[in-house]
Amino acid sequence: MRCPSESRLRPITDEDVRRLVRLHFDPRHGTPYWLERDRRQGTEALGKVQGLADAVALIGLRDGSDQMHFEEAARRTPLENFVPRSVLAEGGPLWAAQTGGTTGPAKHGTWGSRYWEDILAFSDEFLDMHGVPRGKNWLFVGPMGPHTTGRLVVAFAERRGGMCFSIDLDPRIVKIFGEEGMTAAYDRYVDHIWAQIAEVARSQDIGVLFCTSRLLEMLPERLGTEALAGVEAIVHAGTTLEPETHRQLREDFFPGVPVVGMYGTSTTGISWQKPFEAEDEHRVVYVPCQPHVALDVVDEQGDDVPFGEEGRVRVWRLTDDALLPGFWERDRARRVRPYGVAAELYPWPWVGDPYSPEFTEGRRVEGVY
Repeated sequence: MRCPSESRLRPITDEDVRRLVRLHFDPRHGTPYWLERDRRQGTEALGKVQGLADAVALIGLRDGSDQMHFEEAARRTPLENFVPRSVLAEGGPLWAAQTGGTTGPAKHGTWGSRYWEDILAFSDEFLDMHGVPRGKNWLFVGPMGPHTTGRLVVAFAERRGGMCFSIDLDPRIVKIFGEEGMTAAYDRYVDHIWAQIAEVARSQDIGVLFCTSRLLEMLPERLGTEALAGVEAIVHAGTTLEPETHRQLREDFFPGVPVVGMYGTSTTGISWQKPFEAEDEHRVVYVPCQPHVALDVVDEQGDDVPFGEEGRVRVWRLTDDALLPGFWERDRARRVRPYGVAAELYPWPWVGDPYSPEFTEGRRVEGVY
């Protein structure tokens, strides 16, 4: 496997934090939501935050009530409230994205043009590192519409010299099927997805398959691997990919084909799987894409858990168009000390085996995402 000699990623510095605080907390040109919160809580972030430690202490979401206030605002108020006035004044594209809505009404977020360009660049870095070929058509099986993943994957394919075919998924209707015990409707919907995949696989030259982890688990039984014999790389996202499924894909169903994971949401940004090595034991480990996104794995008091232990994922998104200061994800994960061929290149803490507890509890089916 190949690691780039120069990476577009680097650790977050205190100057990065000061620049973002100046941008989002400028009294005239900053971000309305964070300025209102700053006044409400008496934080005075603009004058007091001098680095990451200050940001954690002063502007990080403090508790469940603080986070709930943010989430409700992200669901029910104009998206411009979360973008610096100066960024809006600059013009340029702002992609209005929505979350999947699995924990309530969808939250809204932005992907600004600067962050978008950075994402495409560091995604190429990881795709090349994993050996995902260029000049190939992609088949995307996942949520399009307001969900960021679809738009991202189309951009990956086109930027890398291919076309992107797509099969749209609707995670929200699948959520309803699960909550209301509509097993027959769920099964019919899954059949409908696989019928569409088979049609594209029969007629088109597909080199890269992007699929949700849940559907990848079904692929050998539902479609067989012969239908995708020309696939030279598999990229997955969504729920966690179990180590045994990862092993089977790499060793039994698509031997020699790279299998690469992407982790994130429409509001928090994305991270990529580290280069695959034997010592991973087929567990999927992600490199948070600093300086844009940092992922903490913390206990219920907000303190980092020791390396190797599991905790809750807390996200810091530090981009010009969006500030997300210590958002408590629903997901849990293992805190991983960097190791192997990429440790020196990406020396900040990684996360392993992220999963969403609510998808494995109660009456909800895990769905297709």
